[in-house]
Amino acid sequence: MLSTTSAAARSSYISGAIWGLFAISIWVGWILLTRYGVTTSLSPYDITALRFACAGLLLLPIVLRQGFAIRRVGLPLLGVICFGAGVPYVLIASGALQFAPAAHAGALVPGTMPLWVALLAMVFLHEKIDGVRRIGLLMIPVGIVIFVGAGLTDFLSGYWRGHLLFLTAALCWASFTVAMRSASSKGLTPLHAAAIVSVVSAVWYLPVYAFFLPHRIAEASWGVIAVQTIYQGIFVSIVSLFAYAKAVSILGASLGSSFASLVPVLAMLAAIPLLGEVPAPSDYFGIAAVTVGVFLSSGAYQAILRR
Repeated sequence: MLSTTSAAARSSYISGAIWGLFAISIWVGWILLTRYGVTTSLSPYDITALRFACAGLLLLPIVLRQGFAIRRVGLPLLGVICFGAGVPYVLIASGALQFAPAAHAGALVPGTMPLWVALLAMVFLHEKIDGVRRIGLLMIPVGIVIFVGAGLTDFLSGYWRGHLLFLTAALCWASFTVAMRSASSKGLTPLHAAAIVSVVSAVWYLPVYAFFLPHRIAEASWGVIAVQTIYQGIFVSIVSLFAYAKAVSILGASLGSSFASLVPVLAMLAAIPLLGEVPAPSDYFGIAAVTVGVFLSSGAYQAILRR
Protein backbone atom coordinates (compact mmCIF):
# COMPACT_ATOMS: atom_id res chain seq x y z
CA MET A 1 0.00 0.00 0.00
CA LEU A 2 2.85 2.35 0.87
CA SER A 3 4.61 1.74 -2.42
CA THR A 4 1.38 2.27 -4.32
CA THR A 5 0.73 5.52 -2.48
CA SER A 6 4.32 6.62 -3.06
CA ALA A 7 4.09 5.80 -6.77
CA ALA A 8 0.82 7.74 -7.05
CA ALA A 9 2.37 10.73 -5.29
CA ARG A 10 5.41 10.59 -7.56
CA SER A 11 3.21 10.36 -10.64
CA SER A 12 1.13 13.31 -9.41
CA TYR A 13 4.25 15.37 -8.76
CA ILE A 14 5.65 14.61 -12.22
CA SER A 15 2.35 15.61 -13.81
CA GLY A 16 2.24 18.87 -11.85
CA ALA A 17 5.89 19.58 -12.64
CA ILE A 18 5.26 19.14 -16.36
CA TRP A 19 2.40 21.65 -16.24
CA GLY A 20 4.55 24.06 -14.22
CA LEU A 21 7.48 23.81 -16.61
CA PHE A 22 5.13 24.29 -19.56
CA ALA A 23 3.77 27.49 -17.99
CA ILE A 24 7.16 29.03 -17.26
CA SER A 25 8.46 28.12 -20.72
CA ILE A 26 5.69 30.31 -22.14
CA TRP A 27 6.62 33.13 -19.73
CA VAL A 28 10.27 32.94 -20.78
CA GLY A 29 9.20 32.93 -24.43
CA TRP A 30 7.10 36.04 -23.77
CA ILE A 31 10.12 37.90 -22.40
CA LEU A 32 12.28 36.97 -25.38
CA LEU A 33 9.62 37.55 -28.03
CA THR A 34 8.55 40.89 -26.57
CA ARG A 35 12.17 42.03 -26.24
CA TYR A 36 12.72 41.16 -29.90
CA GLY A 37 9.49 42.87 -30.96
CA VAL A 38 10.02 46.19 -29.17
CA THR A 39 13.65 46.46 -30.32
CA THR A 40 12.83 45.82 -34.00
CA SER A 41 9.56 46.74 -35.69
CA LEU A 42 6.89 46.99 -32.98
CA SER A 43 6.20 49.37 -30.10
CA PRO A 44 4.82 48.49 -26.65
CA TYR A 45 1.53 50.04 -27.81
CA ASP A 46 1.39 47.62 -30.76
CA ILE A 47 2.27 44.58 -28.60
CA THR A 48 -0.45 45.47 -26.11
CA ALA A 49 -3.06 45.99 -28.83
CA LEU A 50 -2.29 42.65 -30.52
CA ARG A 51 -2.41 40.82 -27.19
CA PHE A 52 -5.78 42.07 -26.00
CA ALA A 53 -7.44 42.17 -29.42
CA CYS A 54 -6.80 38.43 -29.74
CA ALA A 55 -7.40 37.40 -26.12
CA GLY A 56 -10.43 39.67 -25.73
CA LEU A 57 -12.10 38.20 -28.81
CA LEU A 58 -11.38 34.59 -27.87
CA LEU A 59 -12.46 35.00 -24.23
CA LEU A 60 -15.53 37.17 -24.93
CA PRO A 61 -17.91 34.15 -24.85
CA ILE A 62 -16.89 33.46 -21.23
CA VAL A 63 -17.77 37.02 -20.20
CA LEU A 64 -21.03 36.89 -22.15
CA ARG A 65 -21.93 33.65 -20.41
CA GLN A 66 -20.70 34.41 -16.87
CA GLY A 67 -20.72 38.21 -16.79
CA PHE A 68 -18.22 40.55 -15.13
CA ALA A 69 -18.82 39.21 -11.58
CA ILE A 70 -19.24 42.75 -10.25
CA ARG A 71 -21.82 41.82 -7.61
CA ARG A 72 -19.90 38.76 -6.46
CA VAL A 73 -16.39 40.22 -6.37
CA GLY A 74 -16.95 43.97 -6.12
CA LEU A 75 -15.87 46.76 -8.44
CA PRO A 76 -12.76 47.86 -6.46
CA LEU A 77 -11.30 44.34 -6.45
CA LEU A 78 -12.05 43.86 -10.15
CA GLY A 79 -10.41 47.21 -10.83
CA VAL A 80 -7.18 46.04 -9.17
CA ILE A 81 -7.30 42.75 -11.11
CA CYS A 82 -7.77 44.53 -14.45
CA PHE A 83 -5.07 47.06 -13.64
CA GLY A 84 -2.55 44.53 -12.35
CA ALA A 85 -2.82 42.03 -15.21
CA GLY A 86 -4.22 44.23 -17.96
CA VAL A 87 -3.04 47.09 -20.13
CA PRO A 88 -0.91 48.93 -17.52
CA TYR A 89 1.10 45.80 -16.71
CA VAL A 90 1.69 44.86 -20.36
CA LEU A 91 2.61 48.42 -21.38
CA ILE A 92 5.03 48.84 -18.49
CA ALA A 93 6.68 45.42 -18.89
CA SER A 94 7.00 45.62 -22.67
CA GLY A 95 8.15 49.24 -22.47
CA ALA A 96 10.87 48.23 -20.01
CA LEU A 97 12.19 45.69 -22.50
CA GLN A 98 13.08 48.58 -24.80
CA PHE A 99 15.70 49.72 -22.30
CA ALA A 100 17.05 46.59 -20.58
CA PRO A 101 17.96 43.04 -21.66
CA ALA A 102 15.66 40.04 -21.40
CA ALA A 103 17.73 38.50 -18.58
CA HIS A 104 17.08 41.59 -16.46
CA ALA A 105 13.35 41.17 -17.01
CA GLY A 106 13.56 37.54 -15.94
CA ALA A 107 15.24 38.53 -12.69
CA LEU A 108 13.35 41.70 -11.84
CA VAL A 109 9.73 40.83 -12.69
CA PRO A 110 9.23 37.27 -11.32
CA GLY A 111 12.18 37.87 -8.98
CA THR A 112 10.79 40.88 -7.12
CA MET A 113 7.14 39.88 -7.32
CA PRO A 114 7.34 37.75 -4.11
CA LEU A 115 8.67 40.82 -2.28
CA TRP A 116 5.74 42.93 -3.41
CA VAL A 117 3.25 40.11 -2.75
CA ALA A 118 4.59 39.60 0.77
CA LEU A 119 4.41 43.32 1.50
CA LEU A 120 0.89 43.70 0.12
CA ALA A 121 -0.31 40.51 1.81
CA MET A 122 1.04 41.67 5.18
CA VAL A 123 -0.61 45.07 4.83
CA PHE A 124 -3.98 44.09 3.32
CA LEU A 125 -4.41 40.41 4.22
CA HIS A 126 -2.53 40.48 7.55
CA GLU A 127 -0.38 37.49 6.60
CA LYS A 128 2.67 36.52 8.65
CA ILE A 129 5.97 35.53 7.04
CA ASP A 130 7.85 32.66 8.73
CA GLY A 131 11.63 32.27 9.12
CA VAL A 132 12.54 30.36 5.94
CA ARG A 133 10.36 32.54 3.74
CA ARG A 134 11.84 35.62 5.39
CA ILE A 135 15.34 34.41 4.49
CA GLY A 136 14.23 33.89 0.90
CA LEU A 137 12.74 37.38 0.72
CA LEU A 138 16.00 38.86 2.03
CA MET A 139 18.02 36.98 -0.59
CA ILE A 140 16.06 38.53 -3.46
CA PRO A 141 17.20 42.15 -2.99
CA VAL A 142 20.76 40.92 -2.38
CA GLY A 143 20.69 39.13 -5.73
CA ILE A 144 19.15 42.16 -7.42
CA VAL A 145 21.88 44.46 -6.12
CA ILE A 146 24.52 42.03 -7.42
CA PHE A 147 22.71 41.64 -10.73
CA VAL A 148 21.73 45.20 -11.59
CA GLY A 149 23.85 47.24 -9.20
CA ALA A 150 26.20 48.43 -11.93
CA GLY A 151 23.29 49.22 -14.23
CA LEU A 152 21.73 51.48 -11.61
CA THR A 153 24.75 53.79 -11.77
CA ASP A 154 25.48 53.33 -15.48
CA PHE A 155 23.32 56.10 -16.88
CA LEU A 156 24.86 55.86 -20.34
CA SER A 157 23.39 52.40 -21.01
CA GLY A 158 19.91 53.49 -19.97
CA TYR A 159 19.32 50.17 -18.21
CA TRP A 160 18.13 52.00 -15.08
CA ARG A 161 14.95 53.06 -16.90
CA GLY A 162 14.13 49.45 -17.73
CA HIS A 163 14.94 48.37 -14.17
CA LEU A 164 12.54 50.87 -12.65
CA LEU A 165 9.81 49.83 -15.09
CA PHE A 166 10.42 46.13 -14.36
CA LEU A 167 10.00 46.80 -10.64
CA THR A 168 6.76 48.68 -11.38
CA ALA A 169 5.51 45.82 -13.56
CA ALA A 170 6.27 43.37 -10.74
CA LEU A 171 4.22 45.55 -8.38
CA CYS A 172 1.32 45.49 -10.86
CA TRP A 173 1.37 41.69 -11.09
CA ALA A 174 1.75 41.36 -7.32
CA SER A 175 -1.37 43.53 -6.89
CA PHE A 176 -3.21 41.21 -9.27
CA THR A 177 -1.99 38.17 -7.32
CA VAL A 178 -3.12 39.50 -3.95
CA ALA A 179 -6.45 40.67 -5.38
CA MET A 180 -7.00 37.23 -6.95
CA ARG A 181 -6.52 35.60 -3.55
CA SER A 182 -9.52 37.51 -2.26
CA ALA A 183 -11.51 37.17 -5.49
CA SER A 184 -10.97 33.39 -5.71
CA SER A 185 -12.51 33.00 -2.26
CA LYS A 186 -15.60 34.63 -3.76
CA GLY A 187 -15.75 32.13 -6.62
CA LEU A 188 -13.79 33.91 -9.37
CA THR A 189 -11.80 31.31 -11.34
CA PRO A 190 -8.48 32.12 -13.08
CA LEU A 191 -9.96 31.63 -16.55
CA HIS A 192 -12.95 33.86 -15.75
CA ALA A 193 -10.57 36.49 -14.37
CA ALA A 194 -8.41 36.29 -17.52
CA ALA A 195 -11.54 36.71 -19.64
CA ILE A 196 -12.64 39.80 -17.69
CA VAL A 197 -9.17 41.34 -17.86
CA SER A 198 -8.85 40.69 -21.59
CA VAL A 199 -12.32 41.93 -22.56
CA VAL A 200 -12.19 45.04 -20.37
CA SER A 201 -8.69 45.84 -21.68
CA ALA A 202 -9.74 45.37 -25.30
CA VAL A 203 -12.89 47.49 -24.93
CA TRP A 204 -11.16 50.59 -23.57
CA TYR A 205 -7.63 50.27 -24.94
CA LEU A 206 -8.19 49.42 -28.61
CA PRO A 207 -10.12 52.65 -29.42
CA VAL A 208 -7.49 54.71 -27.57
CA TYR A 209 -4.74 52.91 -29.46
CA ALA A 210 -6.46 53.32 -32.83
CA PHE A 211 -7.13 57.07 -32.54
CA PHE A 212 -4.60 58.55 -30.13
CA LEU A 213 -1.45 56.43 -29.77
CA PRO A 214 1.51 56.20 -32.18
CA HIS A 215 1.72 53.11 -34.40
CA ARG A 216 4.70 51.16 -35.68
CA ILE A 217 2.71 48.13 -36.70
CA ALA A 218 2.87 49.10 -40.40
CA GLU A 219 6.64 48.55 -40.27
CA ALA A 220 6.23 44.91 -39.23
CA SER A 221 5.71 42.01 -41.62
CA TRP A 222 2.53 39.94 -41.55
CA GLY A 223 4.56 37.04 -40.19
CA VAL A 224 5.80 39.04 -37.22
CA ILE A 225 2.30 40.35 -36.53
CA ALA A 226 0.83 36.84 -36.69
CA VAL A 227 3.46 35.36 -34.37
CA GLN A 228 3.10 38.14 -31.83
CA THR A 229 -0.71 37.99 -31.93
CA ILE A 230 -0.89 34.21 -31.49
CA TYR A 231 1.78 34.05 -28.80
CA GLN A 232 0.68 37.11 -26.83
CA GLY A 233 -3.06 36.59 -27.17
CA ILE A 234 -3.33 32.80 -26.95
CA PHE A 235 -0.26 31.27 -25.34
CA VAL A 236 0.50 33.97 -22.77
CA SER A 237 -3.02 35.15 -21.96
CA ILE A 238 -4.81 31.78 -22.02
CA VAL A 239 -2.59 28.69 -22.28
CA SER A 240 0.02 29.70 -19.69
CA LEU A 241 -2.72 30.68 -17.25
CA PHE A 242 -4.40 27.30 -17.63
CA ALA A 243 -1.07 25.45 -17.30
CA TYR A 244 -0.08 27.40 -14.19
CA ALA A 245 -3.49 26.90 -12.59
CA LYS A 246 -3.24 23.18 -13.39
CA ALA A 247 0.19 22.94 -11.73
CA VAL A 248 -1.10 24.72 -8.63
CA SER A 249 -4.17 22.48 -8.47
CA ILE A 250 -1.97 19.35 -8.53
CA LEU A 251 0.98 20.48 -6.40
CA GLY A 252 -0.57 23.15 -4.22
CA ALA A 253 0.13 26.88 -4.22
CA SER A 254 3.63 26.72 -2.72
CA LEU A 255 5.11 24.07 -4.98
CA GLY A 256 3.21 25.31 -8.02
CA SER A 257 4.44 28.88 -7.62
CA SER A 258 8.02 27.70 -7.02
CA PHE A 259 8.47 27.11 -10.75
CA ALA A 260 8.63 30.90 -11.19
CA SER A 261 12.08 30.67 -9.59
CA LEU A 262 13.34 29.07 -12.81
CA VAL A 263 12.34 32.03 -15.00
CA PRO A 264 15.42 34.21 -14.30
CA VAL A 265 17.86 31.42 -15.13
CA LEU A 266 16.00 30.24 -18.23
CA ALA A 267 15.52 33.79 -19.54
CA MET A 268 19.21 34.54 -19.10
CA LEU A 269 20.36 31.32 -20.77
CA ALA A 270 17.86 31.55 -23.65
CA ALA A 271 18.77 35.18 -24.36
CA ILE A 272 22.38 34.23 -25.10
CA PRO A 273 21.78 32.30 -28.38
CA LEU A 274 18.46 33.91 -29.36
CA LEU A 275 19.15 37.60 -28.69
CA GLY A 276 22.92 37.65 -28.35
CA GLU A 277 22.68 39.08 -24.81
CA VAL A 278 25.69 37.66 -22.96
CA PRO A 279 25.53 38.25 -19.18
CA ALA A 280 28.46 39.54 -17.17
CA PRO A 281 30.14 37.10 -14.72
CA SER A 282 28.52 38.84 -11.73
CA ASP A 283 25.10 38.35 -13.30
CA TYR A 284 25.27 34.61 -12.67
CA PHE A 285 25.71 35.14 -8.92
CA GLY A 286 22.92 37.69 -8.80
CA ILE A 287 20.46 35.50 -10.67
CA ALA A 288 21.40 32.51 -8.50
CA ALA A 289 20.58 34.50 -5.36
CA VAL A 290 17.28 35.72 -6.83
CA THR A 291 16.34 32.18 -7.91
CA VAL A 292 17.05 30.65 -4.51
CA GLY A 293 15.27 33.54 -2.83
CA VAL A 294 12.13 33.08 -4.92
CA PHE A 295 12.22 29.32 -4.26
CA LEU A 296 12.44 29.78 -0.49
CA SER A 297 9.99 32.67 -0.28
CA SER A 298 7.35 30.76 -2.25
CA GLY A 299 7.11 28.18 0.55
CA ALA A 300 8.22 25.38 -1.77
CA TYR A 301 11.09 24.43 0.56
CA GLN A 302 8.71 23.53 3.37
CA ALA A 303 6.33 21.79 0.98
CA ILE A 304 9.10 19.54 -0.36
CA LEU A 305 10.21 18.61 3.18
CA ARG A 306 6.64 17.65 4.06
CA ARG A 307 6.50 15.33 1.05
